[in-house]
Amino acid sequence: MKSNTGERERFQKPFSFLSHTKTSLPAALQAVFQNFQPEDFSSRLNQWQRMALANDQSAYDAAAAREDLMDVTDVLKKLVECWHIIFTKKFLKNSRSKTKLERLQRKILAQHGFVYTLTKDEQAKPMLFLRRFCRVFDRGYIETELLDMLDAVITYNGINENDKGNLVFFYQHLLFLVKLSYKINRAKPSHLKQTQHVQQ
Repeated sequence: MKSNTGERERFQKPFSFLSHTKTSLPAALQAVFQNFQPEDFSSRLNQWQRMALANDQSAYDAAAAREDLMDVTDVLKKLVECWHIIFTKKFLKNSRSKTKLERLQRKILAQHGFVYTLTKDEQAKPMLFLRRFCRVFDRGYIETELLDMLDAVITYNGINENDKGNLVFFYQHLLFLVKLSYKINRAKPSHLKQTQHVQQ
């Protein structure tokens, strides 16, 4: 048996998605969209909504809660699309890619034929949608709704139970985009300009 002579550094985790979220905005968004494309978010959110609505032991046993869930799910899909547009314009803006992986990602993004649910105006000015999202929905409400959805999916017991892979991983990505929206929205105008230029 091999002995480990190196001293273990305690309370340290190996690489995780969350380690990327403390980097620059383009790098953080790149980490998100490397793992999930907008259609992945959309199909997962549809699955989550279905499971939550079919779970009679969840936060959605009242009609009003179910109605809110359906509306919030649609808005979250649009939120993801906004960030994808911002990321694509920022990422493809550079004329040169440093690595083979970056060149491949640029090629895939350029060929990506995703059909957005955002209107043409919303696609042209995604930051306006993000600001409106932050005005309409209280941050505490959205974060609680996401947690209720996760809980409903975890406790769901039905025919779609086999669709429970990577629940927390997906939740982390979705929550990150939500938190990022509020962070950008409350930033000072001078900081917003740095993010707004990705729309041009």
